[in-house]
Amino acid sequence: MWLSGELSMRLMWKIFASLSLLLMQSSYAATSLVEPFDQATWRSLIGKQEQPALVIFTSVTCIHCPAAIKRLAAKRSAIASHIPLYVVSMDAESNATLLQDPHYAPADRLFLFRGRSQVLQFSVNPEWRGMTPYVGYIDSRGDARFSLGEPKDALLSEWLRAK
Repeated sequence: MWLSGELSMRLMWKIFASLSLLLMQSSYAATSLVEPFDQATWRSLIGKQEQPALVIFTSVTCIHCPAAIKRLAAKRSAIASHIPLYVVSMDAESNATLLQDPHYAPADRLFLFRGRSQVLQFSVNPEWRGMTPYVGYIDSRGDARFSLGEPKDALLSEWLRAK
């Protein structure tokens, strides 16, 4: 039995929409697993780092964070060796579905912090006052430098030379 023209068009659009959704979900596979983040996670990232890494602390309400993630991802992909990019969301606990946003896709690992943010901020860097984006540049010795806001080219270049 053949479907009427209008019915077959609706069916075609439903199939198209379903396939589009599947493709979008698969493109975010790298960040579909959201890991918990706490002080112990931070210590493990800087304690046994075999290679340099970039860590960006974000918040879902931060208007500059998506651009900062994109910039870090672009800078690191311009480097010959792979440098992991870790993204830590400081405030998505109440709505973790926000972590499905496409600007998190470049992250190698996506973390969600739960708890008192002041405690984590102090353990990461006692001078950090909680503003985001906050970028940690971890070298292969486990030493970390930090910057607030979008990553600066001069700091990234200096860190890359010293990594």
